[in-house]
Amino acid sequence: MQQQEELQRTLSEFVGAFEMVFRYDWEYTRIMIGDEEAGATFIEPGLEDENNDWGARGALLEKYRLLVEAMKKNGLSPEFPFPLANLPGAPKRVW
Repeated sequence: MQQQEELQRTLSEFVGAFEMVFRYDWEYTRIMIGDEEAGATFIEPGLEDENNDWGARGALLEKYRLLVEAMKKNGLSPEFPFPLANLPGAPKRVW
């Protein structure tokens, strides 16, 4: 039961952080997207301080990583809407 509660909590926290960045803080998000280090991604921005000047991103990344760990503990993995191989550059799957 504890794993189920942890998964529910981390899922709720992640969705809240996702909503903050991509709905409620959208104007600032649009300004800040692209400040990652060369070759980095939004999820792995390659910045020394992911919270600097954009606490919502830092919180989202923290909650994302906690959710990933909870999903792994529960034997879950993401289901992509189409194969990653269909994307330009075919990124490696991290999971």
